[in-house]
Amino acid sequence: MRLANRVLAALLSLAVACAGVLLIIEVIAARTGQQPVIVNWRAAYNWAARTPWIASSIRVAAGILIAAGLVLLIAELKPTRVSRLSADPAEAGAAGIDTAYTRRGVAAAIRSAVTDVDGIRDASVRVTRRKVTVGATAAAHDKAAALTLREPVTTAARQRLAALSLRHSSALSVHIVPGSR
Repeated sequence: MRLANRVLAALLSLAVACAGVLLIIEVIAARTGQQPVIVNWRAAYNWAARTPWIASSIRVAAGILIAAGLVLLIAELKPTRVSRLSADPAEAGAAGIDTAYTRRGVAAAIRSAVTDVDGIRDASVRVTRRKVTVGATAAAHDKAAALTLREPVTTAARQRLAALSLRHSSALSVHIVPGSR
């Protein structure tokens, strides 16, 4: 939801900035005795002055704004994805202290262990709460040579996971693909 929040905040701030610029232009034009420059605000002002609050156009606009507000409120109340993976503090040497790793940190640690294996050129790691998926690219161009690296890569990833001392064990999935020519 962070990305959606950032996009909505950017769009809202852009709209407010544009409205501010339009307001400044129209105020200057009104003070100098000119006609409206960009927005015919006098027509909108006259329409608002003669339209009662119980008009259907006002009710529809209010309903749309209320619905949009409720959608945004519900989206904000949705719990965020857990981004920390708890570590066992006793094994980490920090008894009584809440210790945890970010998903990105766990992924970087496993990627480092996997790329240290001879014959692995690159690796991508995806970490969820219950599963760690490793996709490694072998330096070898043939499939048979690449598949022989599966066991060392799995062992390296398991050892790094064990060294991190995560409180809840994660399933490990390893995929090796041969390098491109």
